Amino acid sequence: MDKNRDTAINNMEFKNYIKKQIKDLLPGDIILHPVYRVDGLMLIDRYKVLSSDLISKIKKHAANDISVLVSPSGTQFKSFIDDKEFSEKEFRNNLKEIISQYNKNLTFPIYIEPLPQEENINDYMENKDETVIPIANNSLKLFYNNPFFTSFEKKLESTKLQEKAKVIKLRLINTILNDNSLKELIEELKEYKDILFLHSINTASMALMIGLTLELTDDELIDLGLAALFSDIGYTHIAKEEFEKYLKNPESEVEVLIKQMAVFMKVSIEVPVLRKDLIIYGVLDRHEYYDGHGRPKGKKDKDISLFGRILCICQAYDVMVGGYLYNDGMTPNEAIKRLWENKGKQYDPDILNIFIHRSNFCKIGEKIIINNSLKGEIIGFTDYIEAPHLPIIKTDSGRIIDLFNGTQYSNDC
Repeated sequence: MDKNRDTAINNMEFKNYIKKQIKDLLPGDIILHPVYRVDGLMLIDRYKVLSSDLISKIKKHAANDISVLVSPSGTQFKSFIDDKEFSEKEFRNNLKEIISQYNKNLTFPIYIEPLPQEENINDYMENKDETVIPIANNSLKLFYNNPFFTSFEKKLESTKLQEKAKVIKLRLINTILNDNSLKELIEELKEYKDILFLHSINTASMALMIGLTLELTDDELIDLGLAALFSDIGYTHIAKEEFEKYLKNPESEVEVLIKQMAVFMKVSIEVPVLRKDLIIYGVLDRHEYYDGHGRPKGKKDKDISLFGRILCICQAYDVMVGGYLYNDGMTPNEAIKRLWENKGKQYDPDILNIFIHRSNFCKIGEKIIINNSLKGEIIGFTDYIEAPHLPIIKTDSGRIIDLFNGTQYSNDC
């Protein structure tokens, strides 16, 4: 009785959609906005029909009392679109409230800061030239609902790098919009499989964070972004059944990996902007391991291209948290721990240090989620240099826990 009353209170019906909590999601619900992981990266794009598996994954990655907006049927969803309810003030206010709820639980807050329309910005140039970049209107159609992409510069420590990041993102989008071949490739990624497109954007965002910290040139950063966005384009030429089989057991389906690399090589020949050594070697080397036990050629150490070493880390993190390989995924802290444990083995230790130390993944004052029942704030480190993934945290209940040695302190400490 009480449970039914609580559900009724939490669920609010509008003309063609319902506002409910994640714990009340049902198979067949059509989600009307993106759903985000605890690290602020997108988990599921809007307008997806939810299955039991997707609902299970959402519950794993988000607090179950967060609100969501759904159409309960295809008929109501069609009316929602036809009546343009998505542009109504009431719907937008509901979205703002949901973002506010998310930000109380996320390790990386979501910032809804769409890329500018119909405006020019001054390019960031070392020589301070007043070069102007025109921003195309439809750039928003590609990345407008990915808050991490639109605001990842907030995770960088340097104000100078933050400003440069904004320009690089806009230049990257314009590069795509001004090249019909790249626009077609983007559409291929989006149409083939949602998670592949989301994975590409997430990887590009993190790769650019690292590239900016390494102080790569503007042109190198654009190439790095392109390498990240299109590194998985080869999978779109593989039968979906074969790709699904690969996702379930990538180690036993090596031929799929080799096949998608061959497809990328063919694509790079046909698309001039991708026909660059930096991009090609970055894509081909991203499955190589720092200790020489990777694929396809068993390269090791600095023989692996810089882009390859960057993409290896970014793709691995996103796959671990995203749960693309037919699992529910890890928490960001679990993924960082896994990366750190493979430092110098699978991953370049210098790049990994940058990935962790020079962004806000492990910083005092940041939120941290150990598991669904243990959340808190980072308040210090026992050994930040050797174990940044094992901080001292103050839990939401007030306990102090040192993850480095497992020590717990009372609320009075």
